[in-house]
Amino acid sequence: MLTGAIGAIRIGPRGGITGLDLPALLIQAEALGYDQPLVARLLPFAERGMVAGAAKMHTET
Repeated sequence: MLTGAIGAIRIGPRGGITGLDLPALLIQAEALGYDQPLVARLLPFAERGMVAGAAKMHTET
Protein backbone atom coordinates (compact mmCIF):
# COMPACT_ATOMS: atom_id res chain seq x y z
CA MET A 1 0.00 0.00 0.00
CA LEU A 2 2.80 2.44 0.83
CA THR A 3 4.57 2.00 -2.49
CA GLY A 4 1.59 3.55 -4.26
CA ALA A 5 1.12 6.32 -1.71
CA ILE A 6 3.91 8.72 -2.59
CA GLY A 7 1.57 11.66 -1.96
CA ALA A 8 1.06 10.56 1.64
CA ILE A 9 4.73 10.99 2.56
CA ARG A 10 5.39 14.19 4.51
CA ILE A 11 8.55 15.98 3.40
CA GLY A 12 10.34 18.49 5.61
CA PRO A 13 11.75 21.85 4.52
CA ARG A 14 15.16 20.31 3.82
CA GLY A 15 13.67 17.56 1.69
CA GLY A 16 13.86 14.75 4.24
CA ILE A 17 11.01 12.40 5.09
CA THR A 18 9.36 13.52 8.33
CA GLY A 19 6.50 11.04 8.41
CA LEU A 20 3.34 9.81 6.74
CA ASP A 21 -0.07 11.40 6.34
CA LEU A 22 -1.79 8.75 8.42
CA PRO A 23 -5.40 9.98 7.94
CA ALA A 24 -4.94 9.94 4.16
CA LEU A 25 -3.51 6.44 4.29
CA LEU A 26 -6.42 5.22 6.39
CA ILE A 27 -8.84 6.60 3.81
CA GLN A 28 -6.87 4.80 1.11
CA ALA A 29 -6.90 1.58 3.14
CA GLU A 30 -10.68 1.83 3.46
CA ALA A 31 -11.06 2.38 -0.28
CA LEU A 32 -8.89 -0.67 -0.96
CA GLY A 33 -10.94 -2.81 1.43
CA TYR A 34 -8.17 -3.33 3.98
CA ASP A 35 -8.87 -3.95 7.65
CA GLN A 36 -8.67 -0.38 9.00
CA PRO A 37 -8.00 -1.21 12.68
CA LEU A 38 -5.11 -3.42 11.61
CA VAL A 39 -3.72 -0.82 9.21
CA ALA A 40 -4.05 1.84 11.93
CA ARG A 41 -1.93 -0.30 14.23
CA LEU A 42 0.73 -1.06 11.60
CA LEU A 43 1.17 2.36 9.98
CA PRO A 44 3.06 3.97 12.89
CA PHE A 45 5.67 1.19 12.67
CA ALA A 46 5.97 1.67 8.91
CA GLU A 47 6.31 5.42 9.49
CA ARG A 48 9.12 4.97 12.00
CA GLY A 49 10.93 2.60 9.67
CA MET A 50 10.66 4.97 6.71
CA VAL A 51 11.86 7.96 8.72
CA ALA A 52 14.77 6.00 10.22
CA GLY A 53 15.74 4.54 6.84
CA ALA A 54 15.62 7.93 5.15
CA ALA A 55 17.73 9.47 7.91
CA LYS A 56 20.26 6.66 7.60
CA MET A 57 20.50 7.12 3.83
CA HIS A 58 20.90 10.87 4.31
CA THR A 59 23.82 10.47 6.72
CA GLU A 60 25.56 7.88 4.52
CA THR A 61 25.68 10.12 1.45
